[in-house]
Amino acid sequence: MTAKTLVPGVYGRQNGFRSRLPENVRARLIAPLPQFEPEVEAAMARQAVRSPDMHWRRITAQDLRDFLLAYCACFIALQAFFA
Repeated sequence: MTAKTLVPGVYGRQNGFRSRLPENVRARLIAPLPQFEPEVEAAMARQAVRSPDMHWRRITAQDLRDFLLAYCACFIALQAFFA
């Protein structure tokens, strides 16, 4: 199985830039993709077992307080920046 080049030009012709690269760099271009780090795998596993999303209409008082806090903080920061 041969790889199809994504460089415009004649199909099957080798890319000139890639052919001038040193051998150690060209070897890294065809190397297999790395596996996920343990931290990333752990985060993906945590997300897979997280609780289901709740309906958007079920807004709690804490959600409202958090939103107003962020909104006011951004508003005050913009006012201080433009003043």
